[in-house]
Amino acid sequence: MKKALSAGLLSAFVAPGSGHFYLKHKRTALVFFSLAVVSLVLLLMQIYQVAQVIALDIQNGTLPLDIGMISAEITQQTQTTIANANELLYGFLLCWLVALVDSIRLGLKQDKQDSLTANTSSKN
Repeated sequence: MKKALSAGLLSAFVAPGSGHFYLKHKRTALVFFSLAVVSLVLLLMQIYQVAQVIALDIQNGTLPLDIGMISAEITQQTQTTIANANELLYGFLLCWLVALVDSIRLGLKQDKQDSLTANTSSKN
């Protein structure tokens, strides 16, 4: 299998930066993976914060144990944090897409170099 295809599949289906790691571009892999992890952690922190507020309201008795009321409260709480969550989600997806395209680009470059070295060694 060509390096470009392998790197692209790794970046697309495993994690951002995994294709770069396969191509031995470890610093770039670390940058993409770190950006993706940071954006996901920040997104999960916001989700956790909303869940904590609702759980405290239920424990304090200000929110009754009615699934309809809890669902309405979740909707109301998420409306206030949705703007930041969207930015983090778009940042994560952009990081993943850039990592995918860059790993394919680097894989194609390495495939081209490999074919050139194979051609020159076969002529000798």
